[in-house]
Amino acid sequence: MGRVAFLFAGQGAQVPGMAGDVKDLPKVKKLFDLAEGIQPGVVDKMLNGTQEELNRTLLTQPTMFLADLAYAYAKEEEIGAPDCVCGFSVGEVPALCFAGVLSEEDAFRAIIRRAELMDAYTERVRGCMIAAVKLTADKVEALCDGVNTHPANYNGALQTVVACRAEAEEEFSAKVKEAGGRAMKLRVSGMFHCPELQPESQEFEKFLRTLAMNEPRMDVYANLTAKPYEGDFAATLAKQMCSPVRFTETVANMKARGVEEFVEVGPGKVLTGLVQRG
Repeated sequence: MGRVAFLFAGQGAQVPGMAGDVKDLPKVKKLFDLAEGIQPGVVDKMLNGTQEELNRTLLTQPTMFLADLAYAYAKEEEIGAPDCVCGFSVGEVPALCFAGVLSEEDAFRAIIRRAELMDAYTERVRGCMIAAVKLTADKVEALCDGVNTHPANYNGALQTVVACRAEAEEEFSAKVKEAGGRAMKLRVSGMFHCPELQPESQEFEKFLRTLAMNEPRMDVYANLTAKPYEGDFAATLAKQMCSPVRFTETVANMKARGVEEFVEVGPGKVLTGLVQRG
């Protein structure tokens, strides 16, 4: 029988009411109570907030953390533990928590710090994320040259997400269209996973080094390397903030190691859709 991987959803998948269908499970209730003790009101915002509120990075990241982890606990109860896990962008933190690398409390505090740093960054640097569809990754990389944009998420053979300065949005979208592709602006509040986030990445690493990190109970595939975590976990997680998410390569590496079933834990089916499209 093939191996199973849990995929933890990332920023952009947030929707009002997420995790409401699993909130009464004992393990989930305990998690939500812990989060409320650290950031009062966060669970209510996740369950009852508006889409506009959830799209703000300061709230998106902690609520996505809670929703992803809640769905992972529910799915583990249903089908058993996976053989490996991968989190997409912000989803990497709940993935590490689920695998036992970080405690729930430390992981939640880490996601709050990550959100604070990235929210402050969006105030400093105005930008957006644009998915370039129907074009190969190398073609998108070529379109980025000279347009103040950076390849940020390698999602599939014909989908690459680009981090784009606000002033370059129209020009880059036009170039995508001229090349025969389609440009779609994502539901996030800034441009992420690009070199401009290096100062925030360094601050996040300092914070992570104050936390205890354990060996994982299963392989956790890193966005930074597309391979299982090894070596310096804090540096790997911190550098993810200013580096591309190598999702396509990660899925290929998982399949090469026998993964046949990909289970998305989080709101929606964005990641399993990407796996199916390849």
